[in-house]
Amino acid sequence: MQLGAMLAITLPGEIKNALRTLQNLFHEEVLPITLAGLALAISVWAALISRRSMKASERSARAAEVQARHAASQAEAAERQAVAASEQAYSASSEVSTAIQASEISALEGAKARIDASLPRVSAVIFKKNDYAGLAENSYALPTPLPPMSMTASVKLDHWSTEGSADSTPHWAWDAFFVSHGLLFNFGNEPARVISQSVQFYAGTHPFTGEEVKEPATTIHGEKILYSGQSALFQVIARKQVDDWVQIIRKGEGKRECCEAYLSFFPADFDEPECGVKIRTTGMPLSRVALDGVYAIFEPNSYFDVHLEFLRNYPDSPEEIAARLKGDREELSALYMRRQRMKFFREEVANPKPSDESAGGDADAAVND
Repeated sequence: MQLGAMLAITLPGEIKNALRTLQNLFHEEVLPITLAGLALAISVWAALISRRSMKASERSARAAEVQARHAASQAEAAERQAVAASEQAYSASSEVSTAIQASEISALEGAKARIDASLPRVSAVIFKKNDYAGLAENSYALPTPLPPMSMTASVKLDHWSTEGSADSTPHWAWDAFFVSHGLLFNFGNEPARVISQSVQFYAGTHPFTGEEVKEPATTIHGEKILYSGQSALFQVIARKQVDDWVQIIRKGEGKRECCEAYLSFFPADFDEPECGVKIRTTGMPLSRVALDGVYAIFEPNSYFDVHLEFLRNYPDSPEEIAARLKGDREELSALYMRRQRMKFFREEVANPKPSDESAGGDADAAVND
């Protein structure tokens, strides 16, 4: 419908005026100006919309930045909380570990105190060493106690020679040994069982009081019974065959060798607790080995030393305490084997074995010396 026709229709005055204005704007003469005005208006409107959009974007960006900072703050707070929680957990773990360690120490100390309270009260001393080293075809056939030896001259030992032998025993199979004498005394209120290794008991005179000391009673299992207040004399023969002493020197293992004997003490009516003494005799009765290894020189004036090491069988872990209380011999055996393996590994690390070449060189040097 054309604008003229629309104006012919009876319309309100305001609408008629608006239609006339619109007709004038789209007249052929002013149409370009009208279109240009419309384009300008659209451009202005678009610019306003774009500006509003930019402001909205800026507001959104600022809001996002604020949110990001807030999120970063929250993340930092969470990290601090995590660090604090970790520190608390570590502190709690340390406290638990300390508490466990303290309880283990307390259990071990309690076990040691109980063991000390029930251990046999037996003392051991070495009161005499024979002045000379001994040489015998068979030291096991010698009397106990062994009388003082008077051999003072060096003796040349030939490997296969049987000179001086009553049973045609070659020199390499003879025994060279050191002899020492000791005293046991049970100062406790209960009798004690004594199990010996490489130790011989005998009757004789008390070295300090001059009283006669009887040999302790012996059970059918070879154990000695030491009653309360009783003393016992014993003899230690630290012996090796001549060939063993020769091999020690040839291997370059030093000029002094240890021989060990043991005394173990138990309550008379039970197998635990156990304590004892390790008797270490250190010396070397041979002075030289020929390069061909055929003979050695026995030196009766060789110096030797005797040292006592007192032993107490304490548990070293709560597991061992529990196994002892339950009488679990299998667990005790497993714990013992584990402890021995660890001891072996520690000794291997602390004392590495030399190579064959270096060992051979050391042996040659020792022989030449």
